[in-house]
Amino acid sequence: MKCLECGTDLGEIGRREAFISVFVFGDEETRSWFRCAACGLWTVELYYDRFMGDSEISFQGPIGDEAGRREVEKIRRCPDPGNKWCECEVHRELGK
Repeated sequence: MKCLECGTDLGEIGRREAFISVFVFGDEETRSWFRCAACGLWTVELYYDRFMGDSEISFQGPIGDEAGRREVEKIRRCPDPGNKWCECEVHRELGK
């Protein structure tokens, strides 16, 4: 995966800073946050798993460092970010 700002290789999924899986309109979306060491900006990989239909991957960014750090800190407050059934405050907010 490449940084959306400068094109630096961000590595494989195991190098993400944080991730969270949420329900979105009955489907599941996993948001993986990557910070670029070269430019300091963030790229988000969105894996959208449709209940009925094809899955897709898209990207958001570049996202500023401060905004990215706020989102990652929010995700880190979740006790189980990979559990789409989690009912914590973070999942309730992000799974709108």
